[in-house]
Amino acid sequence: MRILREGQRGRAICPSCDGIVGIRYEYRTVHLEESDLDVENVLVGVCEDCDEVVSIPAQSAPKLKQARATKDETLEARVPQHLDDIVYVIADRLDVSAKHLRSALLRYYFNEVRLNKATARRVFRLACSDLARGRQDARISLRIAPELYTATWRAATDAGFRTHADLVRGILLAAKEDVIEGRAKSRSKELERVAAAI
Repeated sequence: MRILREGQRGRAICPSCDGIVGIRYEYRTVHLEESDLDVENVLVGVCEDCDEVVSIPAQSAPKLKQARATKDETLEARVPQHLDDIVYVIADRLDVSAKHLRSALLRYYFNEVRLNKATARRVFRLACSDLARGRQDARISLRIAPELYTATWRAATDAGFRTHADLVRGILLAAKEDVIEGRAKSRSKELERVAAAI
């Protein structure tokens, strides 16, 4: 496949201009009618006469396909502020931004809950602990791929979870034990690698 760059030119049929016209390639937002999504930064061929999008090169098809297929789930949870502080302590230890680490850390443990029943039970036990209690004044929002969300929530409900907030509280306490207290050296090392990639 030939990879095109912004600014390159070519020729295509323009329905508005009723014939073959010169086109230039540029990045634009493309609206997908069937899913009512706007996909940003898609390379398209634009008619040089009427400025309408007249072609989409092959290299843009995977981006549009992925946008059609996956609309991330948004998971919202309220937790006690002292649990959110755990993210800042871990971020400081790993020398990364807490803002960037939070979502990566939660996704990492979501996957662990999904893959390992023992981890799911441990996270549930921690969510029921005294340290998990308190005024829920910190809001955590996470965008997550639907497949990971569905599989993780199935495993979480099997372990006893009934709310997203309980799951997030248990995950934050598991991260505290694994990284801050050093109870799981291998998991701590994996999180270091995740943090290095942020």
